[in-house]
Amino acid sequence: MFPVEIHIPDEDTLTEQMGAMREWLDNHRYAPATFRYTFASRIIFWVDFTIEAEAVAFAEAFGGRVSATPSAK
Repeated sequence: MFPVEIHIPDEDTLTEQMGAMREWLDNHRYAPATFRYTFASRIIFWVDFTIEAEAVAFAEAFGGRVSATPSAK
């Protein structure tokens, strides 16, 4: 897997950001393997892709970063 980490600094934009991510994924016909998030001092999304190029494109589109090492999931 190629995990992408995306930080959402403003809780007020959460719904908008999630909608934008879903629309982007649908438009590109990408199907991530997992999509999870956590609420701590900020909102963090992790989206795992099986194809590295898809992970890179998604990270670039949403200001995220691809983990240097593919996850073992």
